Amino acid sequence: MSKIIIYNNNHQQFEMFLFLIFSLMYFNKQTLNMIKSDLIKRKFNQYTNWNLLMILVNYILNNCFNIHNILISKFIAHNSLQVMLLFHGFLLYDKRILFLTIDTTPFLLKYTFNDTFSNQSLIKFEYFLCNIIIHIIPLYYQTNILINYNSYDNTTHIYMYTILLKFMWILNVFGNFDITSIYVPSFNLCNVKFINAIILSDYIIDRVLTKISY
Repeated sequence: MSKIIIYNNNHQQFEMFLFLIFSLMYFNKQTLNMIKSDLIKRKFNQYTNWNLLMILVNYILNNCFNIHNILISKFIAHNSLQVMLLFHGFLLYDKRILFLTIDTTPFLLKYTFNDTFSNQSLIKFEYFLCNIIIHIIPLYYQTNILINYNSYDNTTHIYMYTILLKFMWILNVFGNFDITSIYVPSFNLCNVKFINAIILSDYIIDRVLTKISY
């Protein structure tokens, strides 16, 4: 028998959750200043990993403190969907950006099959596995929230908070709007226009989910 989950829409809990994430972003920046490896810094700074951290925090709230806040869950579901869409958008734009420009050597499989397969093949396989683990599985975990996006709570516009998250991430991680430096160094579109496009997608995703969900 599946467990019945009773959600609440306590705004104070949601605000405390956001405050925690924003505070961790600040302390992360201070901590990474002591790390010399650019690769490790980039992995910690990537937006996807912050989304995974939020999923972990929400999991702890659910299972350790019995806090099931629908605003937090909708926020993470919205963000997870957008992360997956943006990642695959990069692949459609030019898959060489990920496979050739950013990483020239494997990160996880570097010492495993290095004598058997080329670096490019290992990088592609690495990204294939990571795509499933950090993009698709987290989104699948949020499926119920996405399907019932509107029925749980239709009084709060989540896109405003996902936009706030992105600005806090940009300001704390970069200190400027040059976000493509850790993602798409060869991207020839203005960073400000790129950020505006992402922010517009925040609004569109929230509006579409509100319209088509139960």
